[in-house]
Amino acid sequence: MRDRTLTRVGLIRPEDLSLELEDKFNNVGSWKATLPSEHPLADTLRLPGAGLVITGPGDVLMSGPVASSEYAASPEDRFGSIVFEGVSDSVILLDMLAWPEPANADVTTQKVGHDERSGPAETLMHAYVNANCGPGAPAARRRAGLIMGPNGARGPVISKSARFPTLGELLTGIAAVADLGFRIVQRGSNLQFETFQVADRSREVRLDVLAGTLAGQRVSVSTPGATRVIVAGQGEQEARTFVPVDNAASVEAEGDWGRRIEKFVDQRNTNDAKELKQAGDEVLADEGFTRTAVQAVPVDDSDFMEFGVDWGLGDRVCVVAGGQELTAPVTGMVLKAGDEGFKVGAIFGDPTGFNPRAASAQRSQNTERRVSALERTAEGGTDPAGQVMNLMGAL
Repeated sequence: MRDRTLTRVGLIRPEDLSLELEDKFNNVGSWKATLPSEHPLADTLRLPGAGLVITGPGDVLMSGPVASSEYAASPEDRFGSIVFEGVSDSVILLDMLAWPEPANADVTTQKVGHDERSGPAETLMHAYVNANCGPGAPAARRRAGLIMGPNGARGPVISKSARFPTLGELLTGIAAVADLGFRIVQRGSNLQFETFQVADRSREVRLDVLAGTLAGQRVSVSTPGATRVIVAGQGEQEARTFVPVDNAASVEAEGDWGRRIEKFVDQRNTNDAKELKQAGDEVLADEGFTRTAVQAVPVDDSDFMEFGVDWGLGDRVCVVAGGQELTAPVTGMVLKAGDEGFKVGAIFGDPTGFNPRAASAQRSQNTERRVSALERTAEGGTDPAGQVMNLMGAL
């Protein structure tokens, strides 16, 4: 347990531990812990800014602050218990925006329209975080205790322009075309922004119920979200720039399903051909293939192919279902700890594949993101309110 200064103040012993943790690749994770009200650390965890550091096999699984707490008592439990719910420290990337001129802490005097940068994908990710909330940010926007982890300059050289998107949204797009992962986690007395390379472990990590490496699984296969992307740059009507984007995987999925699935992407913030194509590549990296969703529970006593050691979030692994081999990235993990010990489950591929509510929430989030992008860029003689209404009507 830590306080608001990131100082570790105590350890929750195994006999008192009731924990649920859900982490998501390149997203914000969540955790829930239940403590008896008389626990010596309960009052400390109720203080604003307190949180947990959760370690696993050889590394920190997640760290993050408390978001809410709820006390409940009953005749059977007169002293009561407190349920604490929290998020991962990566929530900082959801909280903070990428400003057009991040070195200027006064939003009313921004002198440029976009923060335009070029370089290796990993370097761009570090640069945007450092400039907006890291050590290189103005004091008013600098996140206390946040430092930058190693930068290996991995990934292709790309160009990116930012105008008030959330840092998480910006980083996700960059990471998608470079096979990179990112997160913020507490190390020592600091929060560290980290990037890592996603590995293809599908040849060595084969998860199969029949082979005894999985205790259970559910598998869903569905059509791609898009096979052809039309990216629209600057201009109006017939004078507007349009760039068509596809790739080998999307064309193959198009042939497999017999469906040409087109998607329109509004990228009016730029007219740079490379950046427009990159916007299409980001969509196809996320949606341009046959979507596979897998929920799997690794066996408890496996001494090989261990999650967190031999494979982890973001890695691509092979799941055998019904005699068919499916390759999918590890997009999430769930850990539960209590009286029965530790249980771990993993999610592969599309995390909304088994959850209609999650799928609906994802569509709503995508809509909000598109509307937000339109509001940020619709200026100078245009009617942003009318364009937003047209977009909502089309959706």
